[in-house]
Amino acid sequence: MEAVNLIINKQNPYDVEEHIAEIYDREETTVEDVELITELLIRHQCRNVLEPFCGTGRILLPIAKLGVTIVGMDGAKMMLNRLEEKLDAEPESVKNNVSIIHSELMSYSWPAGFDAVILGGNFFFEFASLEEQQKILNKAYHSVKKGGYIFISSDSIEKELPDYWCNVGVENRAFPSGVCKDGAELKAYSKPVYVDRTKKIWKAERRLEVYENNKLTKEYSWEIQKHPIGYSEIIDMINMFDLEIIESWGDIKTRKPFSTGDDKAALWLRKK
Repeated sequence: MEAVNLIINKQNPYDVEEHIAEIYDREETTVEDVELITELLIRHQCRNVLEPFCGTGRILLPIAKLGVTIVGMDGAKMMLNRLEEKLDAEPESVKNNVSIIHSELMSYSWPAGFDAVILGGNFFFEFASLEEQQKILNKAYHSVKKGGYIFISSDSIEKELPDYWCNVGVENRAFPSGVCKDGAELKAYSKPVYVDRTKKIWKAERRLEVYENNKLTKEYSWEIQKHPIGYSEIIDMINMFDLEIIESWGDIKTRKPFSTGDDKAALWLRKK
């Protein structure tokens, strides 16, 4: 998601972000988590849902098609524009279930009173620190009503960062790279510049080149920081709130319960 919310010196950001949203929409096609989320919402009779970081609607639209009212929020305007284009093709019965909020979600006061809040798509890995991740869970906690639910899905890195995160000074291709429908080609690169393996702090320089008719027409650069969270840290955060774990999975596709060493985690929580 950070690549959509570019923190760069931009001369024509909307053209670039539209291309990024197109590539994102084409690459993000996972359905296993959507199937699990919709099953959980039906089983627990959730009728109104909040999805922060909803992007182009990969999770939001299937929920709306259930007949569930859902509010989608995102800081990337072009992602939401793409979602609205998809909604235009849906019947009124689906459109009427959806509300969209465009805002910077770290500072925005999230609406409250929901049966469920969906924190999907490995969202934790887009934040720079444990403090930011805690702030997001705090916002979700206050948005869900008592007895309501929070869904979390995240990659999980316990203990220290593995070797493949630690190639400082080595630049590799990254998201968003690809050719768009109008012929523009995006080439993105990521180069780690600082790693604290124990504290799991990762900083990188990012570059994005835009080619039109095989000529470089735009070039951007920015810096990012991530804190790749682990399952135990997620549990520690959950324990800061009046939440109970109803179910947890280490593999959404097989519905395997989470066990130590799994590199992915999904949790279904209830607010007491």
